[in-house]
Amino acid sequence: MLNEYTIEDVEIPTLRLKRPHKKVRPRTSSSPPNARAVDTHTNSVYVDLESSRNSVGKDSPCTTDLRDLGGIRDTELAEHYFTHTVQTFAEGGICEDQSEMWRVFIPAVALSCPVVRHGMLTLAAISLHYAFSPDHPGEHCLKYLEAAEAHGKIFVRESRQKMQDFQEGLNTQNQDSILACSRLLSVLGFAFFRTHRHNGTTLADPAAWTWLHLLRGVETSYLAVVEAGRPVDEIFMKDMTPKLCHQQLTPRMGVGYDSPCFRYVQQWRREFIAALRSALHRDWGFLREHETRDLGAAIDLLYQVTERICSQQSQSLFRTICTWPADIPRGFVDMLLDRSPLALTVYAHWLMLMVLVEDLWWVDDMGRAGIRDVIAICSDVDRDVRSLLVWPQQMLDVRSESPDTVL
Repeated sequence: MLNEYTIEDVEIPTLRLKRPHKKVRPRTSSSPPNARAVDTHTNSVYVDLESSRNSVGKDSPCTTDLRDLGGIRDTELAEHYFTHTVQTFAEGGICEDQSEMWRVFIPAVALSCPVVRHGMLTLAAISLHYAFSPDHPGEHCLKYLEAAEAHGKIFVRESRQKMQDFQEGLNTQNQDSILACSRLLSVLGFAFFRTHRHNGTTLADPAAWTWLHLLRGVETSYLAVVEAGRPVDEIFMKDMTPKLCHQQLTPRMGVGYDSPCFRYVQQWRREFIAALRSALHRDWGFLREHETRDLGAAIDLLYQVTERICSQQSQSLFRTICTWPADIPRGFVDMLLDRSPLALTVYAHWLMLMVLVEDLWWVDDMGRAGIRDVIAICSDVDRDVRSLLVWPQQMLDVRSESPDTVL
């Protein structure tokens, strides 16, 4: 019994990937009826995970032994993963101990688990796509995106099956692969959300919240493994909680005392937290008790994370920022999915922290684009609610002035 935490909580909504510069082929009569549906109006490819999850049964042909998908050799992707992708985590605000997750743990599990291998190659392919896209926006760059899609379809489908089998008491010896899959999914959620944004997805689209489900799934999977009495690898344990330290954030973390974005958050953090708390207790009295409780918890968590960042108490800026969406109450998540203006207002202030790490290739403009979406959604709501967005709105005009872009 996993109490409130079950593998079903690792929600994987339909993965949608728009592919520019490529015509969509009409589905033939021999195509599986539900495995892949083509939206000819938006030129999007949809992977129906609900149908595909049922097709991977005990007697189904295994697809994890497929090689060189999308026309890109696995060896090329593996080389890029070890020489470049892993480095982006080490250089992008993830401390040395936590980068071992990507340098050691993921590759070690991939040696014996084809599903994790596909996840690792998916990450390498999407990293290559964004490494090439500024200079080579054409077909060569598109091939890496197609390779990421091809590997990603298999990885998402079969990792979910692994999680379901684990929950049902099957293959409970595979806890390392379960944990590796959950960690890969959490980063791929951010990376594919970048692709979705560039193709018009906004916060009004349910696909815009896939990353949130996948990020929260890391702890869910970890708790499921612990509840099952299985040992957890030491490297994964290090990765679960960013270490606290008393050192200043270094320039490799993409933020420092000379960063205008960091100075802006540091200067105004207490004012916007106080304004949110005041509005909760003074202006939002119409809320139901559980909504007030969930909003209050989300604001308190935002205060804690912001203070930790501004007081330079974390070795991993990105991981510290991600503790907020990982820990917010489930009820607050539901409010976000329902596009509650009050919840989105709190969310916009967290997005200010994401602007601090916009140089990370898997994050990019998530902070600024999200703030613009929230402002647009809240344009017709009460003026008192709109007034709380003044700090995120002003953040849009603050330049990052980051000397190096991490790809």
